[in-house]
Amino acid sequence: MVDWNDNNVKIAVYLIYGTSFLIMFLALTLWKKRVSHIEIMDDFKYLAAFGLLHGLAEYSDIPRFLAWQPSWIFDLVKLLLVSSSFAALLAFGLNVISAGLEERRWLRGIPFGAFLMYIWLLVFAGLDYANLDAGINYKVADLAERYSLGLLGAAFTSYAFFELSGKMNDIAGKTAGKRFMYAGIGFALYAIFGGMIVTPVYGIPVVVYRSVIAVLITIAVIGIFRLFDVKGSK
Repeated sequence: MVDWNDNNVKIAVYLIYGTSFLIMFLALTLWKKRVSHIEIMDDFKYLAAFGLLHGLAEYSDIPRFLAWQPSWIFDLVKLLLVSSSFAALLAFGLNVISAGLEERRWLRGIPFGAFLMYIWLLVFAGLDYANLDAGINYKVADLAERYSLGLLGAAFTSYAFFELSGKMNDIAGKTAGKRFMYAGIGFALYAIFGGMIVTPVYGIPVVVYRSVIAVLITIAVIGIFRLFDVKGSK
């Protein structure tokens, strides 16, 4: 049986979680120029930003497990990285959905407004000025970002990939459509386990599920870019 309370196990899980999204960021960055001629791929820069910020966010949990002090600094860093990564994820989803539709362009401002609102919440409701050693009410702040930016970002991104899947079926065939669909399924699962569920499921910490989903999302997104790379080389 795995002891999920063991710090070494926790660190391993968070390393897998963070590294998966960092690999996705590197893949998107390396392949971006190869698919720059494809208009719909331009918005993937927001997905790359999500991968970088969220990967670093999961790494920032490791010092907390090692009991580095002051702990509130690592709490603050984690909250800022996660909230900004969710804002980038929401920007990706809304940009894809609103692409080519002037009447939907106003949607693109929502992630930035939502992020500023969260920072306002963090400053005025999340900090304990009377006792700075206690730092941030981390649970409240974490729930706030997951139930808002996290849930919406993953949900809209999932919808965006499903929408692209239908288009790719017509443009590039069923293989291309399926790869976008797999990414859509991955982010749908992430909306559930990353934006809604925060407690253990069947005795397994929810972060374990998030780590597995992060690996699946990264594989799906890399598969999409490999597809376009092959098409471009031909």
